[in-house]
Amino acid sequence: MENNERAQEALQLEALLVSRAYLYGLFHKLLGGAPDDELLDCLFAQMTFDALEEFGEASAQLQAFTALLAAKRHERADDPSGFASRAHDEYTRVLIGPGALPASPYESPYTGVHDMATFQADTLEVRRLYHAAGLMVRREQAVPDDHVALLCAFAHKMSTRALDALRLGDFAALADALRGQGLFVEAHLSGWLPVYAQSVRNSKAGAQAVLYPQLLEALGAIAAADAVFLAESAFWAESQSEGLEDVGRNRADAGCKVAASAELRQAQAALDALESLHPFGIQDNELVELRMQPEG
Repeated sequence: MENNERAQEALQLEALLVSRAYLYGLFHKLLGGAPDDELLDCLFAQMTFDALEEFGEASAQLQAFTALLAAKRHERADDPSGFASRAHDEYTRVLIGPGALPASPYESPYTGVHDMATFQADTLEVRRLYHAAGLMVRREQAVPDDHVALLCAFAHKMSTRALDALRLGDFAALADALRGQGLFVEAHLSGWLPVYAQSVRNSKAGAQAVLYPQLLEALGAIAAADAVFLAESAFWAESQSEGLEDVGRNRADAGCKVAASAELRQAQAALDALESLHPFGIQDNELVELRMQPEG
């Protein structure tokens, strides 16, 4: 493959990985913390629409969600405080309580042997995956590891690691990262999320939907599209026998270097801004570096 063609493909993959990291990071914050004005600004930012377009080209469900999100953006513009209040109330009803939730936001009740029980085998399997990646739930033991927000946080962090490997030209590490994430998405996201979303939609909260039932449905569609993307991208990374060790030089050979670089810089800036947000309650649904156990 010519260097210029490979550089073009690497740029396209980089844009998709930034979009992937952004979407999972956004859903981590939306499902793990209260939707304040800054978080809603990110939800309705152009970067969200661009990222959804990247993943939604072949998904009628994501295209419909993108149209709905545009309508919600106008709704919020017409009544910012009212929309924020309705979204916050719905977030509390769907994900916090104190009353009974319309559906469990944990994976294990949908895939385990004990209905509606948390801390089942799948919970511990997810914890093992976090630990293998050098991560852990900030409040491990107190908070089940398979909360939907934590699963999104893990997908986000792994996508940023894949980005680092691509930017370094380490295609072996990139292929491993993408293959591993493909297994994670298929095992812990794409299977149960549609069932969870449908359960919320069928509840009283779904009948009065403001934002969160639609977000959960969109997340299920993103996971389905992501599984396909990860498989195809891993195959591409594995096919790069020589690699692009000097990524900067090969990018310079690409005809769309200036435009692509500007777009990627803007996307990366949006991703960095999102990562800096700490909505109320997110500390209960965060992944941090794995603490080393003391010897002896």
